[in-house]
Amino acid sequence: MASPSTVICDVCESQHTTTKADFWCPECDEGLCSQCLKYHNALKATRAHEVIPVENYKQLPTSIANISHHCSQHDRKIQMYCPQHESLCCPLCIRSNHANCVGILSLEEVIQTAKTSVLLESLDQNLKDIKINIERVVKDRKQNLSEIQKQRQKFHDEIKQVRNKINEHLDTLEKRLLQELSVAEKKVKSQIEDVIAKLAENTGQVNAMENNILAIKDYASDLQSFLGSKMIETEIQKYETFLESLFDDGSLQKIDLNCKIEDKITDVLSAVTSLGTISIESSSVLAVMKTGKEIQAQTRSLQNVPPSTINDITMTLRGTYHFSGITGCSISSTGDIILTDIVHHRMLILGEDTLKSDIPLSYSVDCACVDDTTVTVSYPYLNQIQIIKVSTKTVERTIKTAGHCYGLCYSDGYLLFCEVGKGIQKVNMADYRCSTLVNDNTLSEWSYVATSKDKIFYTNNLHHTVTCCSLTGEKMWEYKDQLVCNPRGIAVDKNSNVYIALYGNTSIIVLSSDGKHARKLLGSDDRISQPYGLAFDVKKENLLVANYDEPALYRLSLD
Repeated sequence: MASPSTVICDVCESQHTTTKADFWCPECDEGLCSQCLKYHNALKATRAHEVIPVENYKQLPTSIANISHHCSQHDRKIQMYCPQHESLCCPLCIRSNHANCVGILSLEEVIQTAKTSVLLESLDQNLKDIKINIERVVKDRKQNLSEIQKQRQKFHDEIKQVRNKINEHLDTLEKRLLQELSVAEKKVKSQIEDVIAKLAENTGQVNAMENNILAIKDYASDLQSFLGSKMIETEIQKYETFLESLFDDGSLQKIDLNCKIEDKITDVLSAVTSLGTISIESSSVLAVMKTGKEIQAQTRSLQNVPPSTINDITMTLRGTYHFSGITGCSISSTGDIILTDIVHHRMLILGEDTLKSDIPLSYSVDCACVDDTTVTVSYPYLNQIQIIKVSTKTVERTIKTAGHCYGLCYSDGYLLFCEVGKGIQKVNMADYRCSTLVNDNTLSEWSYVATSKDKIFYTNNLHHTVTCCSLTGEKMWEYKDQLVCNPRGIAVDKNSNVYIALYGNTSIIVLSSDGKHARKLLGSDDRISQPYGLAFDVKKENLLVANYDEPALYRLSLD
């Protein structure tokens, strides 16, 4: 604040008396006690000064309270203002520095409306705008922070899922290899045990013959010794032959178990040093900010432009297309017309007067051009959006949605779509990450969405409403009237006028950019029949109407 807790009366202080000041004179730049105020008000030179209570003076910011009514260079009262130099002047300043300046004004004239001036109101409005902008930015940053937390949890789960899958796969491989090892061991063990069993059997018989030889030596007659020796010799030859056969048939070969780990597994241990990479990406700013100066500049720039209203809009039929089952449409930057055929399960690409391509689809509702070669289509009952390469008629990518998805539009690197019971969803086409842009749990089937430079517009077919939001998802206005029945397709022209296809009323209406006025443009007498999607061609100022049985192209006159 401006002043110390106690302000002294400067008049009393000049007389060597310390008295607490009750009032403050900004022009004298002095404190006054109640007694001195009487003399101050009585003097002709000071009676016109605007005196304020000291408590009010204390509320002034220091920078304001320190503004002096006297010239710091000449110590004279400031009386004039030089517009040329935007400078306050005392009489000596005029003579020394502003003698040749034109248009010197009396300070009294300049400041008499200071508190009620447009500038002060403008500054006040600017501060309010700054507060609103701060709130918007804080909301945007908090939303971004929330998305980051969700993304972190999502990727955390994905990393864990990948790790678990790897573990499960390795566990399966390990189990299989251990089973093979066990089988190999049993096989070898069986072979060796068979040989040992045969050898054990023969060893017993050899021992018996050794005993027989001892008995022959001790107790047999000569004849018995002779014949017995011959018999034992024959048996010994059999055992020798048996042992030789073991060497010959490989039964005595050394057997080893061997295990060779798959090279690809060892490569993983050395070559794969990370499960993935984490990166931080930045995209365009979604928070929309307006300053008082910008608003004033826009106001000044429009002052000389005749106002254009929805009453000035006219529509002229340019042609129709003999296709049926059409529920969605879009126009590429090259002027090609894109139609989705829900009955015959296809997407049609039309040139000026010819069918350029017929691409097979499933049960698709709406479409939106990403660029000259890429189109997105929505499949509400498959809960997915497909990105299709027109030249090759192939699906480049499939984006899974949580619920039924209907209307689509593309703008500045983002794909927006209507999701039933959830609201408007946003897909970053750089990394295909999806997030909620507009929360609306009332959003129904057959709802469509469109964008302008700084706004989002969408229809709610079941609740018969048209809603406008900022690019950050803040609701700006909602239109609901008996004129609007089962709104479906939606498009926006260069003046931010909003065109609505009314399935229930079999008509096309236009809403003013502020959502306050509406006007019917076309009806059943103008070849409008079961209208679904809408698309606006900014270059040619054409409006494409996706009538279910006969799409039509209209020329708009916006003057």
